[in-house]
Amino acid sequence: MWQILFAAWIVYGPSGPIARTIVKTKACPEITIDGTRSKMRVKSEPGTYYPVTVCEADIPMNAKSASIDGKELPVAKLNRAERVAIVGDTGCRMRVASGQYPAQNQDCNDPAKWPFKHVAESIAKWNPDLVLHVGDYYYREASCVGASLKCVKSNYNWTRWNADFFTPAAKLLTNTPWIMVRGNHETCSRAAEGWFRFLETRNYVWENVQTCTSNQNYTPPYVVTAGDLSVAVLDSSGADDGLDETEVGIYANELNLIGKSKANTWLTLHHPMWATSYGEEDSETLAEAWDKAPQTSIGRVVSGHIHDLELLTFSDNTLPQFVVGNGGTALDPAVKDPTGTALGGRTIASFVQDDAFGWVAATRTADGWTFVVMDKDGKPVAQN
Repeated sequence: MWQILFAAWIVYGPSGPIARTIVKTKACPEITIDGTRSKMRVKSEPGTYYPVTVCEADIPMNAKSASIDGKELPVAKLNRAERVAIVGDTGCRMRVASGQYPAQNQDCNDPAKWPFKHVAESIAKWNPDLVLHVGDYYYREASCVGASLKCVKSNYNWTRWNADFFTPAAKLLTNTPWIMVRGNHETCSRAAEGWFRFLETRNYVWENVQTCTSNQNYTPPYVVTAGDLSVAVLDSSGADDGLDETEVGIYANELNLIGKSKANTWLTLHHPMWATSYGEEDSETLAEAWDKAPQTSIGRVVSGHIHDLELLTFSDNTLPQFVVGNGGTALDPAVKDPTGTALGGRTIASFVQDDAFGWVAATRTADGWTFVVMDKDGKPVAQN
């Protein structure tokens, strides 16, 4: 009997769905797919701050059943995306004071202040076909005394990844296949080691910060197909919120790589291209990259990074921008309604904002998609 620390999950990668699990042992368990047993391969071996093994196996899109050590995987939902839950920026903020940023302790033991477990379970009750997480899983960058601001910087490690993501998301991980986007909290100087061990869908290996900075600041984009839904996943984790001309060229090239995706593909990346926030956190770099390399196949942009929810449409009736960064991390202040103002060379036609914890429920209809803003309890707040 293998001791699986947490329920196994399925994540979509560039080559299709992948089963993942985390075990205490150095060897991996077997997976049973449609009655056939095979050994899972090692994704990452134990390390200094990560005393666990991550195991994985490819799953055929047409698989009828799959399980790991008796834990059933949600293969019945593969190749289907009629109901999509969008969530992001879910970790619990703990940090020491640094530059313009004051020390902050969100009080992770208080579900009213950090409700990600509640949010994840409300999504599981809605029972989506797909979960799209738009990045920023890990925020426990300090150790704090109780609910006070007596905080000291901490190492990035398995215990904190477990507390910030795997434990609160446990029921949702078993419920539904995922698409996982890398956020700015998973950059090379922050929680990248855990990202590459646990969530990155390709065989990149973590060595150290220097090697990561040289080779893994910008990982290539890829496109996921789930049923009739096409989702292009772009790693914007290291993007400048301001304007960096060197990065503009890099991201323009990445946009060109997804140019052949099918019509009305969703582009998902952590940083919004066009949004409004108190901290000006929409990325001028990415907006400029889009201007240099616009892709007609993209039907909407889905992001996070700003810690509230914004749904923006524009007067030219093309390419809406969704920002879903209210999944659990301490919220940003609300902003004034910008409807009628110019943004990125277009005029904002409509603006929906929810400065409370929650997520978005997307449902396919005969006419396209409806998007319902849900609160942390899974109750509707607004519809787009």
